[in-house]
Amino acid sequence: MRLSAFEYVYFLNIAMSHFSQNLNWPRAFVAVALAVVVSTAGAGEALVRFANGETITKDDLSVYLDRRVDLRSTSRNVWGVQTTLREMALVRALALEGAAMGQPREEGKEAQRFDDVYAQAVYTKLAPTCKPPADETAARQFFKDHPQAFRVPPMARLSRVILPASESLEGEPAAAWLMKQAQAVASGAKSFDDLAKQAESVYKLDAQGDLGWVTLFEEDASVLRVLATTKQGEMVGPIREGDFAYLFKVDEKRESHQLAWGDVAVSVPTRAVTYCRQEGSKKVREDLFKKYGVELDGAAIRALFSKQSAAN
Repeated sequence: MRLSAFEYVYFLNIAMSHFSQNLNWPRAFVAVALAVVVSTAGAGEALVRFANGETITKDDLSVYLDRRVDLRSTSRNVWGVQTTLREMALVRALALEGAAMGQPREEGKEAQRFDDVYAQAVYTKLAPTCKPPADETAARQFFKDHPQAFRVPPMARLSRVILPASESLEGEPAAAWLMKQAQAVASGAKSFDDLAKQAESVYKLDAQGDLGWVTLFEEDASVLRVLATTKQGEMVGPIREGDFAYLFKVDEKRESHQLAWGDVAVSVPTRAVTYCRQEGSKKVREDLFKKYGVELDGAAIRALFSKQSAAN
């Protein structure tokens, strides 16, 4: 398949963005607000541990999100919280590395554990210097050596039904009701659009039905991985996450594919720099997490939501 210039720019820009920033994806998985979750369990329970005995707790997470409003919408479900905790752990690991390097702290902030500005200053010293290929020959070599940098991930046009898990419809809990409705859609007795309209009469705070095109990053959240392998016309769910139950339908699908040189030639220099920075960032994080023994406690993170669900 050969892309038009418009399609190439569109797909490549989306493909190289992180899923949490793409098409407001976290809105498809909105669960319980973190502040409510934290209030239902011990705020001192460790979610992340370091080899030196330090921890990141629910209380730390709540305080960090009070300051980082840009992360709040992505921290309303398990994988969103995991992403935020990885960022917090990296900020802290960079602070430890900065201290080891002798990087001075801003006066008055020495006791601040999660200092984003200081972390950025340390990261700048650790990150690789990224330059574009010097000429077309070098650009072609980069293209040949890094095919993964020019692979477009799968995309899908999704429809979704979202309902509060505590809701009862026709005398049944939302998840059980959605299962019956999914069977009705699969048998042809009801359309997914009609189901979305029916759900909208019960819950209007999030979009029901067509979500538009979504990039399915297979290395990220588990639901995205499942949707990436789902065929056009198939449904996924019901899925229970936090305070909500979901049902998805893949209306259209564009499979992952490799871009040809002719499609990307003019963009290789820019992509080479972006790719270098992305890979450099991954390496810095991996190296620091290994050095400082950073470990996320998956069970404790999931318990943030399971405890809230059990309380309902």
